Amino acid sequence: MAEYEFDVAPSFAEEDRDRVLPIVDRLKSLGVEVFYDKDREVEMWGQDRIEYFSETFSHRARFVLLFSSQHYVSKWTRLQSRAAMARALEEHTEYVLPIRIDDTPVPGLLPTIAYLDMRVHSDEVIAQAVAQKLAQHRASFTPTTPITPQSVAALVREKPRGWEYLLYVTVVSQGLEELESKYREHFLRYAPRNGTVEHGNGIDLIRDRNVLLGEIIKVAVESVFTEATQEAAFGAPGVPGDPGRIVHLGELFVRTFDEILEWAREIHATSYAKDRTRTAARIHAQFADQQLRAMHAVAQDLRGVADTLVERLTAGEQINMTVPLVFEVDPELERQFKVALDELSR
Repeated sequence: MAEYEFDVAPSFAEEDRDRVLPIVDRLKSLGVEVFYDKDREVEMWGQDRIEYFSETFSHRARFVLLFSSQHYVSKWTRLQSRAAMARALEEHTEYVLPIRIDDTPVPGLLPTIAYLDMRVHSDEVIAQAVAQKLAQHRASFTPTTPITPQSVAALVREKPRGWEYLLYVTVVSQGLEELESKYREHFLRYAPRNGTVEHGNGIDLIRDRNVLLGEIIKVAVESVFTEATQEAAFGAPGVPGDPGRIVHLGELFVRTFDEILEWAREIHATSYAKDRTRTAARIHAQFADQQLRAMHAVAQDLRGVADTLVERLTAGEQINMTVPLVFEVDPELERQFKVALDELSR
């Protein structure tokens, strides 16, 4: 991670200075290195203000705290905002941390970006959220970070708010990323031949596969993704999580996803001497579709939340880490499968 002279640089309208200053002072008391223009007047003396602020907001600060309001329209704040937006676009990472004073939209900021709100959150809550955000980045731990004992130790040492979630989502995201091509091939109904040939009607094989799928589901529901295992990993309210258990639970999510993929993949990889058997088998493989889509979607949602985790938790958002167990089959698919089985029984 790049080193910065300042942890944060507040960007605000002069009219809002009195509202922003208590947060600046609290951040300083928390040990945060803050760029505050009134503290740098001697340094700025004689310099071109445009170049000075552009350099500061583009390169010298880790985050910009953008206090959005109807007054956020002055010459200097527009300059600060443009410099911050340019860097955010260039780096493709979070950099601007918006804090609402009122509902005035800021040009260039997407409405989907997570905000804190001074009308809802106290100065203390906002200052603590900034400190937590910095702790998260000091750990250098993101959903793309290689998971090593050292990286996990850094995360646990810093303990930013929601670190348990960040660890879990990283394990799940990286695991599913490795399975992405296999996931796509499933919905192409493709798998390389496995050398197995079914010469009969395949009914016994279908029964065996039903038992296997049932066992995958039973283990997931009764043993792996239960409230007890979730609590053992993430901790009860007020109790810290267990990093080893969190990593293991994330790995079990990925392993279950892969087991379901492999179940269907074996069906597609088998060669069938009879067309009717092939038809029934390919319909059978689609029984995995809904669960795979649900697990894939929750992994994508988890990753999408990770970068704005501190803001979301501070805003009171409930982050759902429950694995969706939707082992259901579309009624139309069940009807088609029954028709195909009837054909095989003749």
